[in-house]
Amino acid sequence: MRFQNFFGPVISLRRIIGLMSLSLMSLSFMSMTGCLLAAAGAGGEAAYVLTQSDRTASETLVDQRITTAVKSKLLADQTVSGFDINVDSFKSVVTLKGVVDSETERTTALELARTTPGVKDVKSKLVVIE
Repeated sequence: MRFQNFFGPVISLRRIIGLMSLSLMSLSFMSMTGCLLAAAGAGGEAAYVLTQSDRTASETLVDQRITTAVKSKLLADQTVSGFDINVDSFKSVVTLKGVVDSETERTTALELARTTPGVKDVKSKLVVIE
């Protein structure tokens, strides 16, 4: 199902739902105070934050912010299928994994990740299936 959005381009219902749920996750994350509370609200990484030795809790929170920002940009872009791309961050290095439909989509996804504030490097594990 497709809808005409306020700004003109057609947007799919799947993308609208994804953007809404990502916005809610971002709002809930930003509303928390203190590193421990933020880490506990981060889902599966919470236990890892408390036991890891390879990055600090602060670095983990920065990585989570970067992951959310990159994923938001991928979902908002009309040329990229953000639902098909997994975003991981480790010490401000972003890894994109998944399947894309074209080399243009791959290039756009990598550029969106590279231009996200805080990103030091981007690694691609994207597979183009035409």
